[in-house]
Order: sequence, then structure tokens, then C-alpha cells
Amino acid sequence: MMKQSIFILFAVLLATNVAQAQNPQSVRGVQCGVEREVSAQALTESTYKRLERAYELIGEENYAEAYPQLESILERVRRSDYEQAVVSQAMGHVRLMQDRGSDALEHFQRAVELDVMGNAQHFEMILMISNIYYGMDRFQDALDQLDFWFCVIPPDQTNIVDVWIMKASLHAQIDEFREALTAVDRGISLSDEPKEQWYQLKLGMHLELDQTRPAIDTLKILIPMSPDKKNYWLQMSALYMKLEDEPEAMAALALAHRRGLLNRQTELMQLSSLLQSQDSPRLAAEIMEEGIEADVIESTRRNWEMVGGAWYEARELDKALNAYERAGAVADDGKIDVQRGFLLIDLERWEPARGALTRALELGGLSEADTGNVHLLLGMAHMNLDDYEAAQASFNRATSYSRVRQAAREWLNHLREQRSRSSSR
Repeated sequence: MMKQSIFILFAVLLATNVAQAQNPQSVRGVQCGVEREVSAQALTESTYKRLERAYELIGEENYAEAYPQLESILERVRRSDYEQAVVSQAMGHVRLMQDRGSDALEHFQRAVELDVMGNAQHFEMILMISNIYYGMDRFQDALDQLDFWFCVIPPDQTNIVDVWIMKASLHAQIDEFREALTAVDRGISLSDEPKEQWYQLKLGMHLELDQTRPAIDTLKILIPMSPDKKNYWLQMSALYMKLEDEPEAMAALALAHRRGLLNRQTELMQLSSLLQSQDSPRLAAEIMEEGIEADVIESTRRNWEMVGGAWYEARELDKALNAYERAGAVADDGKIDVQRGFLLIDLERWEPARGALTRALELGGLSEADTGNVHLLLGMAHMNLDDYEAAQASFNRATSYSRVRQAAREWLNHLREQRSRSSSR
């Protein structure tokens, strides 16, 4: 199939060169904006027959024999600029097939410089030269050729979509982002079915130019094209965050999560954080907890503490307690147990509260304020468990801390009253 298609290509080139359309006299030195005119020319019969054989070898992918034959033909046609151009063009195509871009470039440039071939082939070779430069990473040279093509081709023939996209890509390569954006927009507007990669290029240019809203609008086109491309959703969320539009940023991540696309710790934690900031602590907690259980989010003290805080905000106190217990299990100080103690006191679960607060003191690492609060809360737990001696000892210790001293003295008074009532019964 490959051999057949290549043979057809060269057969078409040969047939085209045998009979050119009638045009006015050729004008050397084509200028930008000036309509190009060439006279109709044809190959001699002997040149045609030799080229026909060379094209047969090319169709068979026998480039090693075809190229020397073309060289031989070129030597025979030195007196005809037209035949030289035709042969040079063929030699350029052979060198391209052999991945010898520099050599192909020289042949195509020679054919263009001769300026005798029909418009279709002449303009096609200019594009070919631009493509070769592109492949050699000579982007400015490629762009210069492309701009020359645009200025010499008739205006009604400049609506070739791929050329506009190539122009956009070249501008992007040399950091001419506004020019690239103009070109890619032109290409998209000319196409009935714009390709996803064109919109990706457009998006990249908006981002380079710090055009946040247009970038979001482009992503709204890209996402329906490939709704399972996670990066689109992440970019959408990040751009909304840049605009300080947290609800939309959250919505983008939530939709990505619903499609099962978020599979990294940072992604799930970002979504959880946004949900909590948007008054959805229950969903925030669920996403964090599911992520930890799935080994996507690390089972660390900090992460379990975040889960506990979200459940607490959602007033799911038992779930909050469970999360704090998980956090405390991997903690090396008593700070998490202080939080558990506060919560258990709030729930009037005196025995578990006493255990959590006692453990907090045993692990240590508490601030002075936390230590004073623990002694005060521990006194309350002891007192409600009718352990008055332990309660008094805890309240007395609490009076040593300035922030809770007054409260501790009031609880000591309350303790004396309760012990008095109990002893009078």
C-alpha cells in the first residue's frame, strides 16, 4: 500500500509537469503582494521517459537507484530551467523519503529559485521548505518561508487550515504568543471540525498571555471533547482559584472526582479543603476518609485530624471521635487526645474523656494553656464519676495555670458543695 501511494504521488507530479495550464509570460523575482504569472511549459519526450522510469523506482521504494538516475537526468537538462525545476523537485522528494532533510531542502530551494513551475507546485514547495525547516528546529526560517507563502499566494487560497495551525505553532515556538493566538483562531474558524490539539495550542497561548477568562472558555470546549482528561479539570479549577471563584473551582474538581479522575493526595485534599470552605464539611470528610482508606491519602496524624475537624463541623461527633482516635494512634504527643477529651466532655462521656485526658498528660508535648485546660477538664470528668479526691487534685493543679485559675477555683467551690450534699444524704 505504501509503495502504491508513493508511486501515485510521483505519477501525479509527472502528469502535472507534462501539461501546465496556460498562463502569461513568467516573471522572475516574485514579490510579495504581486500576482505570480508563469508560462505553460512541458517536458520533452526524452526527459518524460527517463523520469517515468525514475518514478517507477521510487514507487518501489528503490531510492538508492532512483536518485542517481535523477542526477543523470539533471545533467542532461541544464539548458531548460523548467526541466531542472521538475527534476530538482523529484530529487527533493526522494531525499525526504530517505530522511535527508538538508539535502531535500537544497533541491526544493533550487526548484523555487528557478521560478518556472506552476503555481500549485511552486507554492507547495514553499510549504515543503517551511516544513523541513520546522523539522530541523529552525523555527524562524520556517516562519519566514510560511509568511512568504502567505504573501505570494492568491488571497482566495489562503484558507488552508493546516497552514494557519502550522503558523500558530511556529509563532509559539519563538514565544510570539499573540501572533500564535491570532493564527490558531484563524485556523479554527476555517475548520468545520476543529481538532482538540488546536484548542490545546489556543489554551496554551491564553495561559502564556495570562488571559484567564479566555483560557476558561477554551477549556469549556476542550472538556466535552475529552471529558476524561484529568488535566483539563485541574486547569479549570486552578484558573477559577486564580479568579478567587472558589465555588466554581470546587465544582470543577467535584465533577472530576465524580468521573473517578482524582487519584492523587494533593487533588483529593484540595477538593476536600474547597468543600469545607464552601460549607460542605460532610462531603469534605467523606472524601478525605475514603482517600485514606484507599491508600491515596497518607494515614498521618495531620490528615486524620483534618477528617476529625470536618466531621465535627458536620456535627457527626462519633465519626469525629473515630477520626481523632486514628490521629492519636500515630501521634507522639498528647495534643490530639486533648481534642478528644474536649469532645468527649461535650458529649458527657466521662469515662472515655478521663482516659483521653490522662493519656494526653502522659504523652506530653502540650503547651501551658493546653496543660491547664486538661487538668480542669480532667477534674470535671473525675467529679462526674464521683471520684471527688481525684477531682480536687486535678482542680488544684489547674489553679497553677493563669488562664484557667479562676475557673478552677469556681469548680473547687462547686466540688465542695457537691461533696457536702453527698455527705448529708
